Amino acid sequence: VELPLGMTLGEILEGPCGGMAPGKKFKACIPGGASTPYLTEEHFNLPMDFDAVAKAGSRLGTGGIVVFDTKTCMVGATLNLIQFFAHESCGWCTPCREGLPFVREVLTRLEAGNGVAEDIDILREHVKFLSYAFCALAPGAMGPVEGLLRLFEDEIREHISKKKCPFKS
Repeated sequence: VELPLGMTLGEILEGPCGGMAPGKKFKACIPGGASTPYLTEEHFNLPMDFDAVAKAGSRLGTGGIVVFDTKTCMVGATLNLIQFFAHESCGWCTPCREGLPFVREVLTRLEAGNGVAEDIDILREHVKFLSYAFCALAPGAMGPVEGLLRLFEDEIREHISKKKCPFKS
């Protein structure tokens, strides 16, 4: 669906997108495709235009909104996105060639319940370091990681403390 800039996130999700599936509750979304940081329910009144979304800490990117419900593990969702970016890297520059697979390893460890508190700082460092890549792939890949750290650090810590993904039985 193509919509005008300025509609709020809530208007888009509840209107043309038809709302959440029955029995599901909104948790987060990536508002502009795979390389954009997450937005949460607190952003429902956010006008979906370039400046407003940037002020909220994300980007419109391709404009493709992907929605996650409350049963979604955000560590797992971020890992899925990073697996894609690590696979798509051409390998020409070191940040992509070495950094993306390493971030994938850290997120895999966390998702499996083998993470440690230091992994949070390692991910934060890589959000910064991967901005020095030759092209936009690695910095874009860090968008969801940055959003995970900023909005869902509690879920990362829960993976560490419970030594497992709290969303899997």
